[in-house]
Amino acid sequence: MKISQKNENGIITIIPEGWLDTVSSPELGEVVESVSEAVELVLDFGLVEYMSSAGLRQVLATHKKAKGLGAAFSVVNVCPAVMSIFKMTNIDKKLDIKAK
Repeated sequence: MKISQKNENGIITIIPEGWLDTVSSPELGEVVESVSEAVELVLDFGLVEYMSSAGLRQVLATHKKAKGLGAAFSVVNVCPAVMSIFKMTNIDKKLDIKAK
């Protein structure tokens, strides 16, 4: 999995690409853990094609990290297949998640 990151005035956007599964979610976790301060932490899922339960756990861990930093958190540009997972688990009602 390729992961890029940008910082614009304290808004940290992490952009994973491909499948977010048991193999790639630890890599995303390392990127998230490297964030030491943020006003807002954004996961841009515009290039994520698939997400497993391990990926879902990583999204929740990222939310927890943002909360610990006192930062806002959101997941944006979510494709329909991944959005269905958020909806099945009701995570879409608890977190700020926006479809493409």
